[in-house]
Amino acid sequence: MTELPTIPQINTHKNHILDPMKYFEFRLLRLCLVFFAVSLNVMSNQALAQLDTTKYALVGGLLIDGSGAEPVRNSIVLINGNRIEAVGTIGRLAVPEDYQLVSTEGMTLMPGLWDPHVHLLYSGHPDFSHWFATYSDQFANVTIPASAHQILMAGVTSVRDLAVNTRDIARVRQRIEEGELPGPTIYAAGAALMPIDVLQTMPHIIPIDNDRKAVNETKRLIADGMDFIKILGAVPESQNMVNAIVRTAHAAGIRVTAHGRNDDEIRVALIAGVDEIQHIGVDTPTFPEDILDLIEQRIASGIPLYWNPTVGMILNTDELAADPEWLDDPKNFLDLPADMELDIRQAIARANFNVQPRSASDTIKRKLQSLSERGVIMVFGSDEGSFGHPASESTWRELETWVFELGMSPLVAIKWATSDAAEYMGVGDEVGTITPGKLADIITVTGSPLRHFSTLREPAMVFKNGVRVR
Repeated sequence: MTELPTIPQINTHKNHILDPMKYFEFRLLRLCLVFFAVSLNVMSNQALAQLDTTKYALVGGLLIDGSGAEPVRNSIVLINGNRIEAVGTIGRLAVPEDYQLVSTEGMTLMPGLWDPHVHLLYSGHPDFSHWFATYSDQFANVTIPASAHQILMAGVTSVRDLAVNTRDIARVRQRIEEGELPGPTIYAAGAALMPIDVLQTMPHIIPIDNDRKAVNETKRLIADGMDFIKILGAVPESQNMVNAIVRTAHAAGIRVTAHGRNDDEIRVALIAGVDEIQHIGVDTPTFPEDILDLIEQRIASGIPLYWNPTVGMILNTDELAADPEWLDDPKNFLDLPADMELDIRQAIARANFNVQPRSASDTIKRKLQSLSERGVIMVFGSDEGSFGHPASESTWRELETWVFELGMSPLVAIKWATSDAAEYMGVGDEVGTITPGKLADIITVTGSPLRHFSTLREPAMVFKNGVRVR
């Protein structure tokens, strides 16, 4: 395990070393302010600006820094502007007097979570045809901003959206970056490229029917500032079009991810040389030998292959169907109009969860083991927005599934959804761990997720780029 970096003392005569007695005295003076700030779950832009004091000292909690290192007790984290200035412990790190002290006693500090597989436009409605036909004109101004706000309040400070109207996501991303809307840092693929004809009521998909269009639409997405290219619904007959998409994107230095819910999609994606595959299907008990051969050839070539399994939606359906009380949680509908909330509630109540047999868990474990043995690198992602996966719950539910169903240790799961995700997205030097110099994307939870992983479901505090938003 790597150790926390040595923290230098800050050179200023106004500093003091925060000993335990001085700290507890100060807590009494700050108690009302801290309690009030923690209780704010929804804030206007004016309130957010007022809370941004630019300098915070988070004092007393257990620190899980996201690197995989062992946790540190009685931690101090200094935030100066949008950056982490220093990390240390009570009695050893100097805290400048002009920092606002925030007690984290009884809490765990972690980097803000990442979710590299979200669909901010869906809002969990089970009927896509109805959703697109009814609400497409509200995606940019209602549903995407609402989901962005919900997922930020859930402690997710960075996301990658993998199928959304390109113009809509670009606009929402800009508004968040400018401080007009609350939301996570957004990376996006824009509209998915689908090499078959699709209904015009699905604005998050671009149909591709020839190689030239495959190239042109890929270039258009890149010119529009998209960070990834997403391929959906590939079939053997579309191999040349998929090849053209991958070649065009790679020539521009852009990575390609592809749907892999069935063997045809996986096979076409591997032959084309995509960088990442999404989902683990349970229709077949194992991967066919020819797909395993393609995977082994890919790994032997020295080019990494990444896989984003998104298994929570499959393995959680029995729980969600048996206990629908989760649907009544108000945070699932934050910022949504009353008529839209009612539509979602009624649609979910009418729908039947596709409850998977217990053998689905065995299939997923078997396939994940096959991929792991061959050197495939797993990327975290929840498939947020899909049926039963509202923005306020999807990320922690996916992580919890990996811990309780698939046996991943909580510390590894947290690293996977923080520093590993940031590294995969190419920004590990800026975010993903609680390290001096990095952006101050930090959350706190009450208690320890290493013992009670469900503490992740309700963050006590959320800092995004140094601004306290919860």
